[in-house]
Amino acid sequence: MTDKIHFAQREALLSRFIGHSIQRLRRLVAGVLIRLRIGPTTLTVCGLPATVAAGGFLAVGGGDHTLTARWSALAFLLLAAAFDMLDGTVARSTGRMTKLGAFLDSCLDRISDGIIFTALAWYYFTRPGNTQHLWLALAAMISLLNAELISYLKARAENFIPSCAVGYWQRGERLAAVMIGLAVGHTGTVMVMLAMLPALTVWRRLTFSLRQLHRLDNGKPLLDPGAKPAGLMRLALWRYRRGHPAYDFVTAVNIAAIVIIDVTRW
Repeated sequence: MTDKIHFAQREALLSRFIGHSIQRLRRLVAGVLIRLRIGPTTLTVCGLPATVAAGGFLAVGGGDHTLTARWSALAFLLLAAAFDMLDGTVARSTGRMTKLGAFLDSCLDRISDGIIFTALAWYYFTRPGNTQHLWLALAAMISLLNAELISYLKARAENFIPSCAVGYWQRGERLAAVMIGLAVGHTGTVMVMLAMLPALTVWRRLTFSLRQLHRLDNGKPLLDPGAKPAGLMRLALWRYRRGHPAYDFVTAVNIAAIVIIDVTRW
């Protein structure tokens, strides 16, 4: 399902450049897949074995500073992400968007999240003789809890309201953080980050949904989830939508933190 274009997407050069580049590549590859008669459901399902393979490498070496397991996990996660992006593009291009496909895609996303974070928790839990590894295993499980809550709150709220697409740490951001951590060998840093920061998105979606439902129950107009923050909330840069310069700034800070900080050396 495509998102509406908000005011922000006209302002952020970085998001616009990266987004348009990925979109062009995605349409090109989708065109090839359509000519090969590969349907969106096939692509959706193919993402799962790629994630399972990534999970296997994460479980045996996801936090190692050696390259083999990390880069193998990263390669399979990139493949899974490609399937995840292409299934929607193929579905829209061929007019085959269905409720069954959307449901299947959402379910497999949750399973994939479980595989990724459980594999990393297993990796850290099975490392010998280091209390820090136990804390990182706990961080991985909290990261999984955050991921599931973020998705659940949106799905549940949208049974009653049109949209609950608020908060910074959506699935794309979480998966990108994991892949960047694998690339630079700072997976532990990502686990600590995802154990803490996405809790803000959980809180944002919970409070937004409660406000919307209160307004709905009292016959008041609903708030626009894509509206620009007002008042002091303008300083909360993480509340801006994808495509806004503030979003780009927060993303750059998060990437820099992953690249620079290695919690396993503390």
